[in-house]
Amino acid sequence: MMVVMKSQPISKKSNNTVLDVLRSFGSQVALKDETDAVVKYSSILELCNTKSFNKTRRSLTFCLIDNDLGGISGYLALLAGQSVPLMLNASIDEGQLQQLIEFYRPKYVWCSGSRAQTIENASCVMCFRGYRLIELQNSEIKIHQSVALLLPTSGSTGSPKFVKLSQQNILSNAASIAEYLGLNSSSIPITTMPPNYSYGLSIIHSHVVVGATIAVTNKTLFDKGFWDFFKASRATSFNGVPFHYDILKKLRFFKMDLPDLTTLTQAGGKMDPKISLEYAKFCKLSGRRFIPMYGQTEASPRIAYLPSEVSISKPASIGIPVPGGEIWLEDGNGEVIYRENVVGELVYKGPNVFLGYAKSYKDLHIGDEQFGILRTGDLAKVDNDGYYSIVGRKTRFIKLFGHRVSLQDIENQLLKNGFEVVCGGTDDFIEVFTNSLYVDQGSEIKGLMIELFKVPPRSVSVYGLSNFPRNDYGKIQYNKLNAKNAVLLT
Repeated sequence: MMVVMKSQPISKKSNNTVLDVLRSFGSQVALKDETDAVVKYSSILELCNTKSFNKTRRSLTFCLIDNDLGGISGYLALLAGQSVPLMLNASIDEGQLQQLIEFYRPKYVWCSGSRAQTIENASCVMCFRGYRLIELQNSEIKIHQSVALLLPTSGSTGSPKFVKLSQQNILSNAASIAEYLGLNSSSIPITTMPPNYSYGLSIIHSHVVVGATIAVTNKTLFDKGFWDFFKASRATSFNGVPFHYDILKKLRFFKMDLPDLTTLTQAGGKMDPKISLEYAKFCKLSGRRFIPMYGQTEASPRIAYLPSEVSISKPASIGIPVPGGEIWLEDGNGEVIYRENVVGELVYKGPNVFLGYAKSYKDLHIGDEQFGILRTGDLAKVDNDGYYSIVGRKTRFIKLFGHRVSLQDIENQLLKNGFEVVCGGTDDFIEVFTNSLYVDQGSEIKGLMIELFKVPPRSVSVYGLSNFPRNDYGKIQYNKLNAKNAVLLT
């Protein structure tokens, strides 16, 4: 009878701070790029110890970085030096950036030199590998001593809601990931996701804590240069969201010559079990490991993983809790579910559970509000072997190419642009319903979706309705939104 699934404690002794991590690996190479340029752990430590970076201690610093040596080095130096980075997409819209500056009042910004020139009322403090540390005229704000990092919750919707993480959150989860993946200083991942995305950042964290070298590139899977660098760097792992694995099939990945590749991991949304099984079988035949994972930004971000040895027999499962974590299910009354194959909300407990949310600088002085417990909002069930499977969601979120996106945020952004809409959809596909039957309006809405949220046209459909379905109290009935009963506008 399954009540709570506990993992084994983290066996590897983890460092107490990011600064300790950098000190541990000294002259080992932390980062390398396509030009054969490298950054050592000791170089990041030196950057952290500069007078300019010391000024940022316990100050809020916006980080707008790409997957390049300067950006990642600066981020790690800030984190080690106890600045408080707030991670943003390097290409965030200027209007959204200005709004977030007003909401959070950062004292510093770490960004590329070209981006720095667009930020008003700022002075350059220092330059490093194409990046600038700039100081704003904002006064210092009060930040709780446990808050070490802020990560966005909803992809690129421009929501001011961020997850507050401590160094313990970051390092404990990084150590857990390193343990179940068997990472060590010989491991070499390649960057496939932006560092403002929790999955992309966790790849950096989990390899840094073991002194590994990260192959850094901004190229996409579609670029031949990506695969040339993958092979030249002797990358040992590929990490991706379901969308990436769809692309790999089109690129004939199974026939690629990648002799150093040993591990494939997948997270960022539920993958079709048929596709998951296909990769699991490929990895078994080629002597590799395929390890699907599940998590949320609120868990720093990893909650569960599926061991490679059962990836073929349980392709629809998210697996078991990460080392040091516990998982159980609760019914609608908050009671623990004692039986297998009964659906309930998945609840997680562990040292990686976030401190709480922030919606502005006013929330940064607040410490731990979660006390190690995360109610995920995902509905799941557990089989008689103790393996969990996600079957649905309680709230209005979807995974959009790996990013958890609030449908409410999308509706709010479109409303600001003059369009009242209701959104639905599934992972990697959004259905936008408008109370208009005009094709031109549908085209405008789709154009805005592409511009604001950087989604490909094929992932959005706009439908026209005479009226939104509402109940007797005037609330929209989301469960009655149906594309079959609407007019496809675009």
